[in-house]
Amino acid sequence: MLNQLALPFLVLGGCTALMILKDLFRHPHPVAVMNIIWPLTGLYMPFIGWLAWWYLGRKPSHQLKIALLIPRKMQKTTNWQTIFISTSLTAAACIFGDMMTIPIVTLLKHFAITPALWMQAIICVIVSLFIGLLFQFLAIRQREKHSFYSALLIALKTEVFPVLIYQLGIFFFMALALKFVLAQQINPLLIVFWFMLQLAIMIGFLFSWPANHFLIKRGLNPVV
Repeated sequence: MLNQLALPFLVLGGCTALMILKDLFRHPHPVAVMNIIWPLTGLYMPFIGWLAWWYLGRKPSHQLKIALLIPRKMQKTTNWQTIFISTSLTAAACIFGDMMTIPIVTLLKHFAITPALWMQAIICVIVSLFIGLLFQFLAIRQREKHSFYSALLIALKTEVFPVLIYQLGIFFFMALALKFVLAQQINPLLIVFWFMLQLAIMIGFLFSWPANHFLIKRGLNPVV
């Protein structure tokens, strides 16, 4: 029953990501890193991700309205659109972290090293932080032309807190999924595992929303 529910959600997420990716070739986002973020948003937000892209990312007038291209010192207000895009960047970093952790753990098992779940979680957080810092760094450098070290420092201030909160939401949901659905087994060959991970990323999005709101409200998030 769960597999029958999981497969349509996963397929719809993949189709949403492909639709956004196709549209990006015709309407690329002016902030280069967002051309990676938007397809990933569609991956874990079936159909909703497409609506978000259409209304928040595709039209230049909307991009300017939500301050995507306005320097940080000129931003005066916070709205849900800016929080959504900021949180989607954090989500993309966590997706990369989750996706890259699986082959790392598989490789370790190949060498007869079976890391505990807490160790896998640490690997995932480290990879997510690295990717998140990279995304923020690239966006900062493009938009405000900071020096290398200044942009890196701002990225550290901006991304560490939301990524940690996002991963907390993912771990919370996956802990429940492992106990009640996955029988304590992380098996990438199971469709239901990917469905649980897709839902976990949505839960992480909700967890990280207040963290990004906090940073934006205090002018600490330079991407949106």
